[in-house]
This record gives sequence, structure tokens and C-alpha cells, in this order.
Amino acid sequence: MFEKEIQELYKKIPTSICQSECSKCCKDNIQFSPSEEKNMGGYEWNGQCVHLQDGRCTIYDKRPFVCRIFGASEILSCENCKPERYLSQEETVKIIHAYTVYRNQELKETEK
Repeated sequence: MFEKEIQELYKKIPTSICQSECSKCCKDNIQFSPSEEKNMGGYEWNGQCVHLQDGRCTIYDKRPFVCRIFGASEILSCENCKPERYLSQEETVKIIHAYTVYRNQELKETEK
């Protein structure tokens, strides 16, 4: 699988501090790789992420790529998130492209 490669991409995303009760990114149905779903302990969406409890992410350290990059990029910004720095548009596109390649390869492998 590509879990190691995806973990390396996580390291390229600046750390972001969200204001208390910020759950803007938890309201969208998200995509993730099979290894991310396993790491999260599964995923269910009923209008919001099942891992959102009392306004907080219960799997914050295990959250998938999309949850990590949201709020940490110039083009995926959130007024409630304060990253140590914003990823530029170019950096964001490169990281998203790499993630998409790994995710698609992982999906193909799990279909076999």
C-alpha cells in the first residue's frame, strides 16, 4: 500500500490550530484512501463526520489528508484555522496531485 507515502505528504502540510468548536471541514462528505479509512477506524457521514463529537474531532491525530490540508492552504483557507504558514497555490496543487496518485493506486490495489 501507499500508507508510508501518504504519511510523508502529511509532513509537508503546516500545522494548523483551529478555534474551539471549529468544524467547518467536518460537514462535507470526504474522500480518503483505504489505509486512511483503516487508520480512522472507519468512516460514516450523516450530514457530518461521525468522528465529530461535541464540536471536536475524536480522531484528530489520525485524520485523513483532506482534513489536514483544509485551512492550511491559500486556496483551502478557513477563517477559523491559523496555520503556522499557508501553503501556496503551487505547493497545494503539487501535494494534492501526489496524494491523488497514491490514493488512486491504493484503490486499484484493494480492488484486486
